[in-house]
Amino acid sequence: MPPPRRPINPGPDPYPSQRGRGALLGLAVGDALGVTFKGKLLPAPPFPQLADIPHRTLKGGGPFELRKGQVGENGQMASCLGVGLRELGSYDADQQLRRYLAWQGHAAGMSEYMTEVLTEVAESGLPKATAGRRLWLKGMRRVAHNGSLARTAPLGVFFHEDTQARVQASLADSALTHFDPRCQLACAAFNGSIAHALTAGERLKKEDLITAAMSGLTVGSATLGRSAADYVQEVTVATTFLKEDLAAAQQDDPMLYWPDLHMHRKQDHVRVAFRLAYWEVLHAPSFEAGMLDIINRGGDTDSNGAVAGALLGAFHGEDAIPSEWRHGVLEAMGPGSGPLGSLYHPRQLLPLAPE
Repeated sequence: MPPPRRPINPGPDPYPSQRGRGALLGLAVGDALGVTFKGKLLPAPPFPQLADIPHRTLKGGGPFELRKGQVGENGQMASCLGVGLRELGSYDADQQLRRYLAWQGHAAGMSEYMTEVLTEVAESGLPKATAGRRLWLKGMRRVAHNGSLARTAPLGVFFHEDTQARVQASLADSALTHFDPRCQLACAAFNGSIAHALTAGERLKKEDLITAAMSGLTVGSATLGRSAADYVQEVTVATTFLKEDLAAAQQDDPMLYWPDLHMHRKQDHVRVAFRLAYWEVLHAPSFEAGMLDIINRGGDTDSNGAVAGALLGAFHGEDAIPSEWRHGVLEAMGPGSGPLGSLYHPRQLLPLAPE
């Protein structure tokens, strides 16, 4: 009988780093790919057939005339969030809100809604951290845009080993600008998937991301329900809706061209971006295929691209992102371009990934 072999030290686990960088770069790449076609109603084949033409490269332009490879609101705010996490070593809602206010003066491609909420923060004498809630109430509790979901992935990466801190930060950061429980809980569920991708190792399966999202949704719903006594009914309804989105994402047809949740008629709705991201990760064979399908379907392509790009990147890893897209985003807007080329650039995201 041969003597037992000495175990070989495998070295650092490559998966957290690969998938963490994949999530962060995927967010930025998806945003930069999508800015060109934001708001366009592009013809595309019915699901489950994937669209892959005619748009396949970084081009820039779009309604905000961004440079090739430049990220818009989603990538800039995610980078701002990344800087705050790194400098504090944690998440603080008040400090992060001040960072978003500082970013406003340099932003390129800011949405009308984000302009409205940050103006409310700056001009109101009321507590600044409640501006998102005030606008939600002003909108008759119906406004559920996708902006907080499109920037949230850095929290999933940073807190990938701490469920409670991740859920609390996901809810708090969303509430600053997107108070609706659908937005807050979508962020908590989504970051559950991001975190699981980093910790699952080589045996990660696509279906595991759904399970992790359900777990994040359950914890988030309980946490939010305890802290939002006046909105318990909305929390319950939001939880039900997001469970429906995860179920629809597992079907061949995610029903995103149906009247109640049409991706062209409700372009910036958080549930469209949430459902579409999970559909892509379950049905697209690669990061590239998922991204091409999203940008060639039109609608809110930059935000949809940022959300799905983070999820696809977390599952497939950094190396699965085409190098032309990676380099195009990281090399756009050099250090001489002011804060958009430094403080609010996707280069700020990568140090968040575990080594």
